[in-house]
Amino acid sequence: MDTNWDSLKKVMSDNSMSIMLFCLFLICLLSQGVTGWLAYNQSLTEGHLSEVTLGTYLGTGNFLDGIFSNWQAAILQLAVLISFGSVLRQKGAPHSRKNASTGRRKSSWKLSLRPTLHGWLYANSLSLAFLVIFFVTFLLHGLFGQWKYNEDQALRHLPPISFSSYSVSSSFWSSVFQCWEAEFFAIGLYIVLSVFLRQENSPESKPVGASNEQTGGANE
Repeated sequence: MDTNWDSLKKVMSDNSMSIMLFCLFLICLLSQGVTGWLAYNQSLTEGHLSEVTLGTYLGTGNFLDGIFSNWQAAILQLAVLISFGSVLRQKGAPHSRKNASTGRRKSSWKLSLRPTLHGWLYANSLSLAFLVIFFVTFLLHGLFGQWKYNEDQALRHLPPISFSSYSVSSSFWSSVFQCWEAEFFAIGLYIVLSVFLRQENSPESKPVGASNEQTGGANE
């Protein structure tokens, strides 16, 4: 029994960050579902329509679009940070390669840098994984966004529109750019503030005693 408990504690300790983040994710997802359901039923009541159950609401475009509109933007933020970090620099930032005079690796992605395709794919697998996930979530955002749009159209007794029409509509792209601008602004703030500010014991920060001029250079 003690051995099993010790093993569990080690697993929890070794993976505490991911466990905590996914727990917060589930709490927020559940909270989004419940609060979104209450707001959705309120709008139905105001329109003199019958309320829906929580289970029914979780299968609506209103709920699903709300999920993927945020997911695609957050995934894009990380994909850009990882990809840009391999070719661009920010002097003094911990999440940056050192300047060209001290960096040992060329800032370019070329198949010739690796002897095999498998080697190149593995060497760039992190950014590629996030880019693939982004394209999937972006497509789902478009599909569920159309679903939500047509649900709103039905409530107004208006005809639905096709996916192709919705995908080029100002309604879709307005929501997309609204999400993207927030993600790019947030990551830009992190890059700039991390030059001057510190967080003790965090790998996302330079050491407290490091100078503002000191640049990261992880994985050089």
